[in-house]
Amino acid sequence: MDTIAKRYAEALFALAKEENAVKQYQKDMEKVEEIFQDSTILQFFSHVAIHDEDKYQVLDQCLKGQIETYVYQFLLLLIKKRRIRCILLICHQFQHLCYEYLGIQIGKVWTAFELSQDELKKIEEAISTKTKKKVLLKQMIDTTLIGGIKVEIDNHIYDNSLSYKMGLLKQELLRK
Repeated sequence: MDTIAKRYAEALFALAKEENAVKQYQKDMEKVEEIFQDSTILQFFSHVAIHDEDKYQVLDQCLKGQIETYVYQFLLLLIKKRRIRCILLICHQFQHLCYEYLGIQIGKVWTAFELSQDELKKIEEAISTKTKKKVLLKQMIDTTLIGGIKVEIDNHIYDNSLSYKMGLLKQELLRK
């Protein structure tokens, strides 16, 4: 399934590059992903007993004119080829290709409590400066951190949490 998703994502990405509309296609695919996160919508479009024409009609009423024509036609193709069940994987693969193309790294930041948007932006800017690439972070809550933050980007972990520092202190004290 991952191979199928990757091939479809690569095909759409090649079209986006050809059209010089990578950012627009990325926004459209984010919208598509948000819609198909609802399992009932995904089940409707994936169900084999529902005629494709009915699916086309619902898609037409919901999305036509709101997304790029080629993205819309891409969704129609997925319905026709019975690949719409892979749409979330395709969206994920497509986003990955876009971020790579635009030089953006995606990571996670763990904190003990919710961060404000300003705090998150400051952390993104600091990590961007350190990595020399634009970084977008998804926030995760981990109450075991006590305080501080932990950031993971491309399997690199920047740990500045109190629990990590206390663990280092404990190791140091036990060593002596």
